Amino acid sequence: MIRLSRPLLLAAFVAAAPLLAVQSAAAEDVNYVNERFGTSATFPGERFPQPLPAPTNGDGLGWTAPNGAEIYIYGRDNLGGETPQTIIANRAETDEVTYKASGKRWAVVSGYRDGKIFYERYILRGDLIHSVAVRYPEEVRDIYDPLVGPVTMSLRGPSSS
Repeated sequence: MIRLSRPLLLAAFVAAAPLLAVQSAAAEDVNYVNERFGTSATFPGERFPQPLPAPTNGDGLGWTAPNGAEIYIYGRDNLGGETPQTIIANRAETDEVTYKASGKRWAVVSGYRDGKIFYERYILRGDLIHSVAVRYPEEVRDIYDPLVGPVTMSLRGPSSS
């Protein structure tokens, strides 16, 4: 059995502390709030640990994972008078849509895009559209399918003034 002296044990702990802090931080939920539109959503940081470069227009942010999963949280102006039904129709023009649902001020659309599963939720507030989009390879669906509901239902956003 190897015995470490107190100074050596303390040095080992101090050296490991940054690694432990990174692992703890990654295991926590990330609550993102967009400064430009007020769009917000919460997601598990350990599932999307790598922030993507921020767009210059400040619409939102994205994160990715080494396994190819991605999440995007953003807002945008509703300049074209979009409705939940037109959002779904537009997705169906470019993607293989396998699920869609909508209400008066929200839309959900899911399916396949570029070889990945996608699930997107939109909420319409005044002249703004808030969205969260989750994309992931089919081989990791057992990890991400259970997250889609809680993450997309955390989407919030104010009306434009």
